[in-house]
Amino acid sequence: MTPFLRLWLITLVIKAALAVWLPFSSDEAYYWVWGWHPQLSYYDHPPFVAWLFWLGHKVDFTAQASRLPAVFLGHCTLLIWNRLLSPHLSDRARRWWLAFVSLSPFLGIGSLVVTPDLPLVFFWSLGLLAFRHAIDAKTATAYAALGAALGLGFCAKYHMVLFVPSALAWIAVSGGWRELPYRHIPLAVASGLVFCAPVWYWNLTHDWVSFRFQLEHGFKSGAWRAAWPLQYAAGQIALIFPPVLWLATRRREPRELRWLHAFAWLPLLFFLYTSFKARVEANWPIIAYPAILALAFLNDPGRRWIRATMAVWATAILLVLSHLIAPWFPIDAKNLKTSEMSKYDALLPAFDEFQPLFASSYQMAATLSYKRKEMVYKLHGMNRRDFYDFHPMSRPRSGVFYVAVEGGHPLPGWLAAQKAETRDVRAASPELRIVEVRIAEEEQRAQDSGD
Repeated sequence: MTPFLRLWLITLVIKAALAVWLPFSSDEAYYWVWGWHPQLSYYDHPPFVAWLFWLGHKVDFTAQASRLPAVFLGHCTLLIWNRLLSPHLSDRARRWWLAFVSLSPFLGIGSLVVTPDLPLVFFWSLGLLAFRHAIDAKTATAYAALGAALGLGFCAKYHMVLFVPSALAWIAVSGGWRELPYRHIPLAVASGLVFCAPVWYWNLTHDWVSFRFQLEHGFKSGAWRAAWPLQYAAGQIALIFPPVLWLATRRREPRELRWLHAFAWLPLLFFLYTSFKARVEANWPIIAYPAILALAFLNDPGRRWIRATMAVWATAILLVLSHLIAPWFPIDAKNLKTSEMSKYDALLPAFDEFQPLFASSYQMAATLSYKRKEMVYKLHGMNRRDFYDFHPMSRPRSGVFYVAVEGGHPLPGWLAAQKAETRDVRAASPELRIVEVRIAEEEQRAQDSGD
């Protein structure tokens, strides 16, 4: 076993242990629920994260063990980058690079949080390996493999589409278009469509709602704010880290790796552009981070800045882990991400008294489902549209039911249309209350006959 592979296995074991120990976030609980309802795709996202959790349920022997298949897939991303960079790094340098990325926010401790980003980054990286092989080999098999990687990446997250303009930008700038075997490109396209067919078929049979939702989510906003581009830029500088960002722009990497710039900067610039139209989540440009980290490492041969960055990241990780073990941050616990999974604990006793009980948001429904280890459904039409609105169990089947309401969230409009009567029956906490809903008998009969 090589020293690099030994270090890779050690870091995998550490990640697996932390993944089983770290509490879920509410979004992870949501995808965990998806794993119990495997589909070809979903309203919010493509299906790969659900497929990983479906597999994770097979090994869900304790705590958060259902994360393990996804964490293993994410850690394999580092093997792909080792393959991409190994011709240009010594054995010792490759071990330093592995330690460097293992401490980075999103590819390190962030890769323990199972979201669609994790399989996206894996297939984006696999696509880069296939892209380089296709450019060099120029064979039909290589182009079919490239299409397969991109298609599977599209099954992870729609952001995979940015791979194509990034690749085209590099081909145009480098002059590689002169040597492209154009006869193989239709094969790559066909292969990509085959491997992302589940997403297209699901959208075709659901009026393209997922595509429309994501386009509106990323490009439209009811009230634009001038601060969004500034927040995006500041957030990316903080997440990537200033020394890393500076090193990545130095352009001292081997000439054979100049293609990394297209896959590093184009996604960042794209989301900067969309930040002028809608709010951009901090993790959306994650596909750019592996290439940026690679460029930074290559452009600091003395490793002085890399070592300093690793020390900062390692310190931050230790501080966060110590707070999880024994909270000591001088911050209200309610304002921390770690409070998500205890936020709805006050509702758990209500299930013994109020049935059927529906949640008012997907976060509440997913968190309660994970805590109870049985499905809790969001009330159809309440809060924003999500996976639960497509599930028949989100629609009440009785004339009397209960809803756990958070804050001032209004009940869905269809209840008024059915002449429903509502009353508060219990305050579970200052922010949570149980509401009883009664639908007139004739309206209930009309609903049942319509179903």
